[in-house]
Amino acid sequence: MKFIKPVGANADLRELEYISALHQVGKALRNDGSIKAEDISKFLMSRYGIKVSGDEVLNTIGKGFGGGGVSEEDGDTIDLTEITALLFVPELIKAEMSLHRDHLEQEKIKAGNSVNEIDNYEMHECKSKLSEDGVWASATPDKIRALRGEDRWPDSDLIEFVLKMILTDVTGDDKPKPMTKDLLRKIFAFYQEHDVVEDEALLDEMISVASKMNMDDDEKGTVPMLDKFTFAHCLTDDVRKYDVSNERKCSTNFSDVFQDEKQQTDKSAEVKTVWTAPSIDYAMDAFRSKSFVILLWVNWALFFYVYMSTSTGGIGQLNCSTDVTTANGFGCQIAQGIINWLLIMTKLIVLGSGSVMLCSMGNHVNPTSPWTIVASILSLGCICLFTIVPAFNDAKVLPQYPEMDDDLFAYDDEYAYNNADSVINTVVNDETALDKIFLIYVMVAFGALLLLMGLANLISRTVRQEKSNWVIQKILTPGTLLMERNMKLASSFKINQILRNARSVHESAEFEHGVGQSNNSYGRALLAFTKIQNDTEEAGGFIWTWKRMWNKKLYTEDGIWLNNRMVQGNVGQLVLCIWLVPWMKWLYDIVEDLYNNFLVEIMPSRWRIVVPLSLAFCLAEFNALKLATSYTPSSVRTTLRYRFGVIGSLHDEEFQKVRTTVDDVSLIFGGMFWGCLYSSTLILIGSFLVIGLCCFEPFLPVFLQFVAIVLGIIITIGLKTLFLMLCRRKFHERAYYRSNPAAANVIGVILEAWSLGVSTLYVLKRMVFLLFAAFVFVGRIDIPFLSEDADQLGPLTLDNFPFTFRKDLLSHEAHRHPYLERIGVVYMLKLKHGEGFGRESGTSWRLLFVFALLPWLRKYRARAGDNDFDMNQFKFSKGGDIFDRFVSGKADGLRGRTSLGRIPESEEVNKDNDAEDKGGVTLESLRKENELLRQEIEMLKLHVTSGENEVQSRAQGSSGSDTGHSNVSLATAKPKGARGAHQHHSQDV
Repeated sequence: MKFIKPVGANADLRELEYISALHQVGKALRNDGSIKAEDISKFLMSRYGIKVSGDEVLNTIGKGFGGGGVSEEDGDTIDLTEITALLFVPELIKAEMSLHRDHLEQEKIKAGNSVNEIDNYEMHECKSKLSEDGVWASATPDKIRALRGEDRWPDSDLIEFVLKMILTDVTGDDKPKPMTKDLLRKIFAFYQEHDVVEDEALLDEMISVASKMNMDDDEKGTVPMLDKFTFAHCLTDDVRKYDVSNERKCSTNFSDVFQDEKQQTDKSAEVKTVWTAPSIDYAMDAFRSKSFVILLWVNWALFFYVYMSTSTGGIGQLNCSTDVTTANGFGCQIAQGIINWLLIMTKLIVLGSGSVMLCSMGNHVNPTSPWTIVASILSLGCICLFTIVPAFNDAKVLPQYPEMDDDLFAYDDEYAYNNADSVINTVVNDETALDKIFLIYVMVAFGALLLLMGLANLISRTVRQEKSNWVIQKILTPGTLLMERNMKLASSFKINQILRNARSVHESAEFEHGVGQSNNSYGRALLAFTKIQNDTEEAGGFIWTWKRMWNKKLYTEDGIWLNNRMVQGNVGQLVLCIWLVPWMKWLYDIVEDLYNNFLVEIMPSRWRIVVPLSLAFCLAEFNALKLATSYTPSSVRTTLRYRFGVIGSLHDEEFQKVRTTVDDVSLIFGGMFWGCLYSSTLILIGSFLVIGLCCFEPFLPVFLQFVAIVLGIIITIGLKTLFLMLCRRKFHERAYYRSNPAAANVIGVILEAWSLGVSTLYVLKRMVFLLFAAFVFVGRIDIPFLSEDADQLGPLTLDNFPFTFRKDLLSHEAHRHPYLERIGVVYMLKLKHGEGFGRESGTSWRLLFVFALLPWLRKYRARAGDNDFDMNQFKFSKGGDIFDRFVSGKADGLRGRTSLGRIPESEEVNKDNDAEDKGGVTLESLRKENELLRQEIEMLKLHVTSGENEVQSRAQGSSGSDTGHSNVSLATAKPKGARGAHQHHSQDV
């Protein structure tokens, strides 16, 4: 159950790639990790039932958090750096609060704890934030929230730490500077965001955000200083409607946004929602109580086994010939089989899905309405009908009476009724097996629990809980709300870990390399990140999983959402473990009857049957219990391996296999239940035969002789192993090289000659072990039993169940991963508040924060149009016109992104391409094109080098001076969009 995983910032990067792979809905994954409008639209519909078009996404979410640009072609992409900036929104709000709190406490200490002396301190945003009840309070009521080291609260100096890195890298020192356009141009030019350098309107808006800090009349119109308070204000000014106190509330994300009174404003926009049937939403477990659904489905499985089995009720029976060797007889049996299985399918669909849907009515966390209350009451009646009523009423539904010969038998109504076949048979008599009677009691117990849960649901919808004591509130609080709160806490914990891990990379880089004029924190951090990429640790395990479930860290820190199908399969397996006890008692009674009434003279001694049967039962029971307790650790292990990149996602072609035919997950519950039954049955039969042969008196001499042979072989192999251990020390101790080749060769010939006979036993041992493992793994559908090479037989995959199990895990991850839960909240807030939440200027500030703290994310700064561009259709002209247009062309879409798909082609270029297609490309033309490309690359290298030297020289010249003027404008350092063009086209060449 344990596995090796990456640690630190590298693990965080792998998880960000993973959520991008989950978020994408396209036929093929975009390896750059970018998210498009279609991905967001489908996510909002599937997760929250919000119906929003792609254009609406572009004009709201794409415009505010995608870096601007809302054109259809290149404004629909949010890259991974922007997704990361979006995830940091709540943590930045908390970091600003910590920053002001720290400063406030320092001022109190300096003023002698006199609050009056610091009332004039300009902390308007700070005072308004810290006055909110419960926001600053610690998660533990009896502890004071610390300014550093909190699991779910960033350090108070985080924003200051990042700002100092930015200022030091750009200006040469970390002292606050006047926030002028020239300073912002230097900063964005350093991080290769050259289109922002030229965007005067965006720069004005970014400075205007900082100017809001100057609240006094005598300071209006002055240039704001870029210090830690101003930087914190700029990072959070446009996203202050995000309520960080909601992460501790037992509520859904949807209600936090659209039903929270604090979020209601006159400018709030309405969103269109659709009914999603949440009571039976098993893709994301949107129902009210997971326990309710688990018991309901297990009860239906027992209902089918006890009352219905595979009987068709005598309906659709054909008068087939018993002679199947004839064409008519064989064809009739095929037709009868088709009819029977179609009838069974009809019963399962009509009765199974009908009973589950009727009993599930009202089992959701959506707002209460009159129809919801009526549905909840009706569901109570349906629960009684399908769980308790059949146990106390003998009835046959749709009976089919047998045909009787009146000449031989007088027609007897009771006899005909007892022998009638039916669709549902609840008659319990003396002939009913003990195991079925036991299961009937289990169903009654489940029915009682379901009724209690249904009543709790009804009471919670009709009675106000604010004044109830904590015990009643805990009972009436839906389990789904508790799990959603856990996901909120986990997202806060995990994002805070990203910030801490990134900061530790910078601190270790600074400790190793020091701070000098020849390097910067950006480069040092990249080098330090490269060095830690191979750092790993051991994680997971059977005991580790159950321990973290017990202390709830699996939910509140790891953010694991246990999917309902797996849990209900576990409950079914546990019921199976208990059911084996009465089944064994029934089997033992049969053995007793045989000995007492029929075969006492020809059967062996009773203990020779009872002992093997008892031992075989113990092994089968142990197998069933082991299967039931292994699925949860296994599913957690698989989920964590995906998150840490141990199993590939974004850059793995195999991930495509688990993104299609997701409806196959409906096989999981049945596969787990019947797989456990078949596996335990095989273990029972196999163990009984082996142990029975050993106890069988005529077989005893053969068995003892076999044991003697095996012991002889074991001792011989032991002597061989001891001999080889001594020899290896002399000539072949380690690895592949021999210290004494001659001796090694002689020993090798001796071993090969001897192994020709001994290998027969090794093969036999391997066969026995594989058969035993196959018996066990029939019940393990969560992990592959066959290797990737053995699992494929041509185009056929022999075992699809492990892939199906992973599909269900990933389906829940795509809806319930803590990062995607937080992203969904930001999406909804943007849809609700429009321009009042999330603007391009704020996104630009947050991107600076991401670039400085996580520079290794820079490679995911994608260009719009990359994913729609077909390299096979791209041709250079003879004169290099397309290349020139690409390099010098301006980006019309997102900032810093140049779209190949938007490059216009002149008629001359088209003619050149047509000529090449018709006459072929000559060697001379290829040489000419190659020379042009080489010259262009050299020009680009010189241009980039001169631009960097210019920025460094100007940074040194302006250190400590006014940055409001400049000799040469950085706006002309590189053409607009040159960042994407230079970097990516050099790779294309």
